[in-house]
Formats: sequence, structure tokens, C-alpha cells
Amino acid sequence: MYTLAGISTGLRLRAARVLLNGLKASIEAGERDGAAHALQRGQSVLGGRASARAVADIVTGRMDQRLSHEQASDAFNEVFQRLRHSSLPPTGWFVLENLSRAVGCFVASQAFGEHARALIVASRPQNDRQRTELFLAHLHSRDIDSAIQTWHTRVPASHTAEFWTDAGHLLWLLTAGEHGMADLIDKGSWSQALRGQQVVAMGPAPSSLTTSGLDDALVARVIAPGMTTWPSTDQLGGQCDLAYANSDTTKWFIAHEGGQSLADFSFVSFRTSSWKAMALTNARTARHHKALMPMPFDKTNMVPLIAWDVLHVPDVQLRVAGTTFFASRTAYTSHDVRLKEDRGGHTDQRGSTGIPFERCLSFSSHNLSAHHTLMSLLAEAGALSFDPEGSAVVGLSMTEYLREIDTLYGVGAV
Repeated sequence: MYTLAGISTGLRLRAARVLLNGLKASIEAGERDGAAHALQRGQSVLGGRASARAVADIVTGRMDQRLSHEQASDAFNEVFQRLRHSSLPPTGWFVLENLSRAVGCFVASQAFGEHARALIVASRPQNDRQRTELFLAHLHSRDIDSAIQTWHTRVPASHTAEFWTDAGHLLWLLTAGEHGMADLIDKGSWSQALRGQQVVAMGPAPSSLTTSGLDDALVARVIAPGMTTWPSTDQLGGQCDLAYANSDTTKWFIAHEGGQSLADFSFVSFRTSSWKAMALTNARTARHHKALMPMPFDKTNMVPLIAWDVLHVPDVQLRVAGTTFFASRTAYTSHDVRLKEDRGGHTDQRGSTGIPFERCLSFSSHNLSAHHTLMSLLAEAGALSFDPEGSAVVGLSMTEYLREIDTLYGVGAV
């Protein structure tokens, strides 16, 4: 049962969701007044009227191009300096991190997230829910030793037990079984098909991966509306054994064709159990890593989800290719661009349909830096490997990585 502290945290999270949802909807619609109003209504989340007004000036300044990317980034840095000694709780700092990314200021956002984690680490957990927050703060600060110590102090309750299962499996992967506790799928057709196999998680970006040594490998890819086959000329000959669908894709298949084009895959894995609305015999619900994201409003990216799901099967050799976590000019090859039916067509190869801040909004919702950290840690531990392009990106420091995202997406408000 949640304590009073837990209830107040729940209320803060609810207010944070309302603020972020309202703000992002207004940015996407190009409604300057709506964005300012959302920030005014959510001022309690941001530390009061003055800070909400300052952030509104930055956001609306970016929207109407009064402020350049550099000016907006400097203004966010000023907000950070003004608030750093305030009593703003971690949730407020994470919201500032999130919304600064919504208008493309990724490097400037870093200070907000780091300060939120520092506040969590500096406070003594009063219950197991707060202990989960401490674990995540250590994890995303890349302090694995402290994360391990926190794991050993856990007191699982009904509302934290699933989190500690995921945390234990991650630690088991990061320490080659020395710490944590494995959560392996060792029964059933999924485990039988993957156990002891090489698996290539093939993302949508260009890759220099070759088929050398991969003759018997299983290939996992992300499917989307209109994208369930690949040309035989791609690196892996168009092979896809393990298909993965996100929530929006699942809704599209349910609404349009009931999954008729999905029968040829060995397995189709879905983010949730909503696939059960379709008559599929090869479908399953994937293990996802949402509990390991810093905040409950962070969404999961699909290639990391594939990796997390596959790494629950014993003795799998996992190689990740075709993903640079968007730190490249081509995020999607020509045969991997997505259909955005609600926006009237396909995206370009950056994933944008042309709406200002479209990718920035998506990146802020999906917390790019958290995914980068998780995948980088798994690569360093030898739990998986990357193609050369992916290796170069997960080898970047967080500041270097966010600077790339700023350059490619933030400056131009893509």
C-alpha cells in the first residue's frame, strides 16, 4: 500500500502527464497560446508561476522563431541556474528535461535530468517505491555498483515486485550472472526456437553489417503499416523471422486487416496483449523494458525492446544492427520509412512528415538518452554486440550523443 509520500508522488506524476500531454499537443498543432496555457496550468509542477512563465517564453519563442536554438538553449540553462537551489522535487526536474527536448534543446536538457537523479541519490528512501527510484537514478548515472547495493536492500511489495524482477535480470546481464537474478524464458516454443541461436536485431537505419558468420541466424525486425517485407537486396536478403510491432502498428493491423499479412513470420511479438483481437497463431506479447526507464511517462523504443525481449532466452547471441539511436542523417532506409496514415502519407528518412518539432516531440517522449544508456551498458557488459555504426554511437558520452541529436534535429526544429 502506498504511503502518503507515495500518494503525493502519484499526484505529481498525474499533473506532470497532464502538463506534458497538453504542451506537446499544442506544439504539434502549432498553437502558441495553447502551449503557454498548458505551462501556466502546470506551474505547480515547474516550481511556480515565475519558472512556468520563463519556460513558456522559451517554448513559444522557439515555436514562432523568435529564439534560435542557441538562444533557447541558453535560456534553459538560465532556468536551471535559477532553480537549482529550489525545493523543486525530482519529478519537476524530469519534466523540465522532457519539455526542453520537445523544442529541440537536447544538450541543455541534460542538466535537468542529472539534477533530478542527484536529488534522488541524496535522499534516503522511505519505502520500497522510493528504493526503485534510487535504483534507476544510479542506473542512469551509470553507477552500477550503487545500483547493485540498492538491489540488495530491496523489500519487494505488490506494487514493486515486477520492477525488481526486471532490475534483477538487468543486473544479471550486466554482471555476467554475478549479481541480480535471471528472469529467463526456458519453456515453450519461443524459447525452443531461440535458445542457443544467433539473433540479429535489424533496425531501419543503414548498416555495414555483412552476412559473414550469420548463415543460420534468426533475424528480428520492426514492422509497420505497409512495411512487412524487405527487398532481397538488403544486407540480410530481406529475411525476417521475428517481427515486432509497437502499439500504434498493432492498432492499425487490428483496424485494417486483422493481421492477414503476418502469417509468414515465425513469431510476431507485440508490445501489449492487444494482438489477441486478431486471429493469429504465431503471436506473443514481448517482454518490455518500460520499468527501467527513468519516469513512468517515458515510452519504449522498439530496437531496445527487441534486445530486452530476446535477452530473456538462455544462450542467445544477440547482434544489433541498423540503429544509431537517430544520431545519423538517415534514420530510415528507403524501404523502412513509415506510413503515418493520420498525417496523410509516409515519413521522410529522418522519420518526419514535415511538422515542426515532430521528431523532437517523439524523442522527448521516448527518452533517447535513457535508451542510449541501457544499450551502451549492455554492450559494454558483452550481453550483446553492435554493427560498426551502432558501436560508434553507443561509445559516445551522453553529452556527445545529445550534441549529435541537437545538430541533426534540434537546430532545425525537425
